[in-house]
Amino acid sequence: MLALNNRVAVIDDEPDGRDTIIDLLGEQHFEPIAIMGPFGSDIDRLIAEVEKADPGFVICDHRLTAKQYATFTGLQVVERLIEHKRPAMLLTTFQEPDLIELRAARPRVPVIKGRDGFSFEEVSRLREIVRLEIADQPVNSRKPHRVILRVEGVRTSDIEIVVPSWNRNHAFVLPKWQIADAVREAVKKGDYLLGDVNIGAPSEDEIYFDNVNEIVEDIRDLS
Repeated sequence: MLALNNRVAVIDDEPDGRDTIIDLLGEQHFEPIAIMGPFGSDIDRLIAEVEKADPGFVICDHRLTAKQYATFTGLQVVERLIEHKRPAMLLTTFQEPDLIELRAARPRVPVIKGRDGFSFEEVSRLREIVRLEIADQPVNSRKPHRVILRVEGVRTSDIEIVVPSWNRNHAFVLPKWQIADAVREAVKKGDYLLGDVNIGAPSEDEIYFDNVNEIVEDIRDLS
């Protein structure tokens, strides 16, 4: 089982934002460590700096370009860290252009939080969510279930779908590049698809879609 220490590495291109995170982590009795840039396009060097610090958790801002900290995104950093079995979370302002990209990454990134709704009192809980997922023991809200998706609309680059087993009255936008090729070419309004969805998620922001790769020819076959 992955053991965690009390060190938390902080990756943020905004000095004021980084200092605030460090201060609030200290108030929660963590040992914060700032990962100082710039790193340009060298994501491997940033990952190496984190590994050298050997933190039990990493909090990474999503947009790292404003202050020339890096040319890559925090999402890329967190994905790499989790691949390396290093617990990490993404902190973001949830700006509109990022919503689709972030949802597409959720199958691989257990914790993505908006700055406005983030409380540093929940760092230990969020770290545990990531630790369990790295250990292949995801919490219920992260477990994928093979479910029916109802197609409400088809556009050039995306489809609109409803997940009846989560909320039959709420529609999501799913980019076509997230759908299997054969389904992408054939899908039309009124179809039912099969995909993996974490229907235990408590909110829209935490829902993800994966392996959307089958059209159900006769919905009655599943009754």
